[in-house]
Amino acid sequence: MKILFHICCSNCAVYPVKLTRAEGHDFTGFWYNPNIHPPEEYQLRLDSLKKLSDDWRINMLYLDEYRPEDFFDMLSIKSPLPVAMLRSNGNPAPLFKRRELFPPLSKGDEGGFSSMTPTFPERCKSCYSLRLERTAATASKEGFDAFSTTLLISPYQDFDQISITGKLLAEKYKISFYLKDFRPHFRESKCLAKELSLYRQRYCGCIFSKLEREQAIKERELKKFHG
Repeated sequence: MKILFHICCSNCAVYPVKLTRAEGHDFTGFWYNPNIHPPEEYQLRLDSLKKLSDDWRINMLYLDEYRPEDFFDMLSIKSPLPVAMLRSNGNPAPLFKRRELFPPLSKGDEGGFSSMTPTFPERCKSCYSLRLERTAATASKEGFDAFSTTLLISPYQDFDQISITGKLLAEKYKISFYLKDFRPHFRESKCLAKELSLYRQRYCGCIFSKLEREQAIKERELKKFHG
């Protein structure tokens, strides 16, 4: 079976590639991740995937133009910076270096965006739909038998919601959704990714997940400080 796999990052791709090939399927990767911020992080993840695809001879389709506006449009909010700045690689200042645009988080308030964007996990559901719909549409157009996603390996993602989204899109585009629980292999995948010297990110990808991680770190530090 020819399967087009949405790939969120190289680390999560390792075991889906191995297992899918072991089952005798034809694996082709698909890169479309407009949620990732800032552009430097986007490039690090893309370059790491290209390294893996070269080393393992993975067939790839890349929609690698950096389009963060797709992510903000999906959330039905106005992006916090002009598109040119969102796509910047240093001139003007990258998105995450403009800290004045994103005040400190409070519970339920992603940097002052709570009135404009869905909170976790609602925004994640929308993000799954955004990326998987492009995958399903491309798979259907290019003659694949099925589509899937490497997000299915992560215990930090909503497996049930990804499954629901995939099945709905399969009906819409008249193509199969290859559903497999790769999560038992997550630790092995991380170890192998380290052996392969792949870039390992520290947050899911979007601006909100980055800010949430930073806030969680600050709260832990404060807790330690106050005993």
